[in-house]
Amino acid sequence: MPLTPPSRDPSRFAPVFVLTTARSYSSVVATMVGQHPDCASLPELKLFAYPTVGELEASLPRYWSDRGITHRSPGLVRAVALLEFGDQLPDALLLARAWLRARSHWSGAHVFDILMSRLSPRLAVEKSPENVADDYALTRLASAYPRARYLHLTRHPVSTQRSAAEHLRRTVPGVTVPGQPMSAIAAWVETHSRILRFASSLPKTRYMRIKAEDVLNHPGSSLSSIAAWLGLSTSSEAIDAMMHPESSPFASPGAPATGIVGGNDPAFLSDPIPRTVSVLPSVQPPAGLEGNSSLWQMTLDVAARLGYP
Repeated sequence: MPLTPPSRDPSRFAPVFVLTTARSYSSVVATMVGQHPDCASLPELKLFAYPTVGELEASLPRYWSDRGITHRSPGLVRAVALLEFGDQLPDALLLARAWLRARSHWSGAHVFDILMSRLSPRLAVEKSPENVADDYALTRLASAYPRARYLHLTRHPVSTQRSAAEHLRRTVPGVTVPGQPMSAIAAWVETHSRILRFASSLPKTRYMRIKAEDVLNHPGSSLSSIAAWLGLSTSSEAIDAMMHPESSPFASPGAPATGIVGGNDPAFLSDPIPRTVSVLPSVQPPAGLEGNSSLWQMTLDVAARLGYP
């Protein structure tokens, strides 16, 4: 029998949402932030991509199911399994699936409230790229949590595009996306433009922008800045804890036989130790970008606003 969603107070929680495009080192950076002793990192929940949890589950794409994945948000199933049923073993994952089905008509906020109540008083840190995939998702998220704080994570546009192409080759061999590299560049421009528009109405206490490259190449100072912005301890012990995303309960692939695998970037899950990254010295058109000078000019404009020369 369907369960009635509880009444909720939108001001009860003030989660931290990492807003960014896919392929922006968000798995490692968000997990690092969530390893602060006063925080808790979560995998990608995707709870605001659709109005209800049932609609989210029904959106499982065919090419995912062909790869053996059985839920549109494996990170959500894993989080429910751990926080409601105590672990991420197959039995708990089955219970989590049933728990979500019983709440298929609930909004993402109703489910997220339950998860955050289990984590309280720690701050929940969540980073689904789907949160900013369109205006509807971002509006749902912002309306649900009027006290939320937002960490805008950026990565060089061409590095992002190259990573997206490599990720596609690695995870779905033989599948091509029409219009590359232009479609990946266009997605980068659209997403960061959406985040910048949204951020323009936020006070500084609720919005911070940082380059993923800086976090990975200068983690001590970058993580200290993030902790200070959140009003958390910047002690050496706290910052050292943030240096170890591999200690997160969600920093592993999961149980393959269950079909609940992932919840973060596969490369991160297979090797969650943070490493320094290369930084492109300037913003130059990627190979194959042809015939769209207006798109590239928009890319340069947004890149300049984000601090990429």
